[in-house]
Amino acid sequence: MMKKLIAFMFGVLLLLTQVAFADPVTPSVKPTVAVMYINNGKTKYDDVVDQSILANLAKCISPDKYVYVDGKPYIEKLNKMGIVDISTAERSDIVDALDGENVDYVVYAEVQPFVRKEKRSFFSYGLKITTQIPFKIIDVVNNKYLYNGKFVESADDSTMFGGLGNKGIALKAVEQANQQMASVLTARLPETKPVKATK
Repeated sequence: MMKKLIAFMFGVLLLLTQVAFADPVTPSVKPTVAVMYINNGKTKYDDVVDQSILANLAKCISPDKYVYVDGKPYIEKLNKMGIVDISTAERSDIVDALDGENVDYVVYAEVQPFVRKEKRSFFSYGLKITTQIPFKIIDVVNNKYLYNGKFVESADDSTMFGGLGNKGIALKAVEQANQQMASVLTARLPETKPVKATK
């Protein structure tokens, strides 16, 4: 009985020692980035488009430099505020939706409906598909745009016999847009937390 009591006391003492000398919890020094992504492409292969774009964003907003946060709750909050088309939302509305959320930056990307054009001649059949993706980077702390634009990328293909599918061509256009997004994120998304600017 005495051995069990001594062993128990030793265990408690060891536990208290570990707690006393543990590193204090420090807040993340990495910037927190909320990614707000919407797919309005309305295709049969939306899931493949989503995987392509979200994988690209996750690669660019890597965990070694950033804290990546899914922006779906903020999209829902904006919708409840009456803002359904977020691509036309005011920057301040987006910032207001993130009030008190400990988010440093917002990355917003929206796939708009693909534009499909057929090209026919006597000897060939071709398809051209264009994707349009409004893209924003917002410094939430300072309520300012770091980037506000739209990527318009096209891809095409042709054949002698017809039978071209939309999916492969559309994904080529999406991949070109992914490259543009990666380039902008590398150049415009800071790897440090923003500091509130004084006026």
